[in-house]
Amino acid sequence: MQNIPDKVHIGELIAVSQVFKLNPFQMVTLLEDGLMEVFETKEAFYEKHGKKDDYDELDDWCELNNGKIFTKPK
Repeated sequence: MQNIPDKVHIGELIAVSQVFKLNPFQMVTLLEDGLMEVFETKEAFYEKHGKKDDYDELDDWCELNNGKIFTKPK
C-alpha cells in the first residue's frame, strides 16, 4: 500500500492495533509490506473475499464503525 496516511487515520490505526495485538509501528510496517490490507467498504471486502461466515485465508480481520475493514492474511 502506498501513502498510508492517505488511507488510514492514526486513530483507526491505534484502534485496530489493539484488536490485532500489535503496536502502531508494526501495523504500518505490515501495511507497507502488503501483509495487511485496508478496504474502504464492506462491499470492497466482499468483492475480494466473498460473503461467508468463516474466512480461513485470514488470520484475523476487523471492521470499524466507519465501514473500513482491516485484514491480516495467514
